Amino acid sequence: MEKKPTIKTIAKIAGVSHVTVSKALRDAPDISSQTKARIVQIATDIGYTPNAAARNLSTNNSGTIGMIVPAMGENTAYNAIFNEISAVAAENGYCVMLGSSHRDIELEKKHCKMMVENRVGALIVASCTSDVSHIKDICKNMIPVLFVGGKTDPNEKYSMLCDYRYSATLAVEHLYSLGHRDIAFFAYGPDNLTIRQKEEGFVTEMSKRGLPPKIFKTGHASNTLAAGMELTEQLIAQNNLPTAIWCASDLMAVGVINALKSHGLSAPEDVSVIGHDDLYFDLFPDITLTTLHTPMAEIGRAAVNLALSLMNCEKEVESRQLFRTSLVVRHTTGNCK
Repeated sequence: MEKKPTIKTIAKIAGVSHVTVSKALRDAPDISSQTKARIVQIATDIGYTPNAAARNLSTNNSGTIGMIVPAMGENTAYNAIFNEISAVAAENGYCVMLGSSHRDIELEKKHCKMMVENRVGALIVASCTSDVSHIKDICKNMIPVLFVGGKTDPNEKYSMLCDYRYSATLAVEHLYSLGHRDIAFFAYGPDNLTIRQKEEGFVTEMSKRGLPPKIFKTGHASNTLAAGMELTEQLIAQNNLPTAIWCASDLMAVGVINALKSHGLSAPEDVSVIGHDDLYFDLFPDITLTTLHTPMAEIGRAAVNLALSLMNCEKEVESRQLFRTSLVVRHTTGNCK
């Protein structure tokens, strides 16, 4: 295999030292414009590509932003936020090092350690739990860390948060306006700040209207589709199916719809169903799910801007930002009959 050209290759052709080549390629002021032009032309002619890792090491300035998420894939909301973070980082000349913890704290710790060891300039974390002390301990005084997602404590110094209590406001308001009074909230484990905010918001909004807040929980975040199906099957068996169900995730809502279909029922004819997140499959013709849109792109953009500010040691940094969901009405909610 042919060796890649290096700075020493350029130096040999140009008849100068490799230090002169390095300075010329960095546009250092103590190198003449003629020498710079000649060295840049040689580099272009031989197909030289700068070694970013070596450059960052010598300048003590990382060109990488780290990111750790609980899971990846089109069936998660993290896919959208990573795509936005990756795009905005690239626009600013940075790449993103991604790690998925698979909702495992020990793996999350390993990713944190690797991010620190690889000298990322800043770390963006969507943690698997609301307790992020292990992340802070690993990254302490090494790299700035900022948190995204509903599990984040509102008191975190650097955070991009989503107001999930407001999601409950939108969901209950919509269903109530359609005449529904028997409304249930479906959730799953493990317990975390995201789920608690949705539950608290649901209880508040139902209580405001003098309605009993029915909350059902089962399953795990790793398979919310199955959790939605299981809860629906239980309520059908008990002859206790409500007229409307708000689910903590879109996949859980799809599980509800699938279980209804298996019993000859449908949404919204028999039960109105709302999801949460507004994932890509919500638009499929056989789903067309009413849901709460989480502004993942906006959160991702804000996270990168904050990370860049922290990396550049800017004194005035907007440390906390709160985002709100929006209601997207499609075909799985309708008037109560």
